[in-house]
Amino acid sequence: MVGVSPVIGGAPVRGMADKCLAAIGVECTAAGVGGMYGARSEGGILDGWLVDDTDEGSTVDGVTTRHRPLWMSDVDATAAIVRHALELAA
Repeated sequence: MVGVSPVIGGAPVRGMADKCLAAIGVECTAAGVGGMYGARSEGGILDGWLVDDTDEGSTVDGVTTRHRPLWMSDVDATAAIVRHALELAA
């Protein structure tokens, strides 16, 4: 399974994920959220983790991580995110 980070540059893309993550003791970062999901090889759910370019360098132990632009600013940008996620899954 490939996940797409809901956090860009330490802030949730929408909603109150920062407050929810704080309530369960998870850092509001791409790495924090990815680490919460965990690697499938270690009992988690992730095989791949797609983070925004802003979060380049974010890693999750045992998970292949790639960085790409993640802002869904228009149809083309959204399609590119889907394409990158599918490439990571392959």
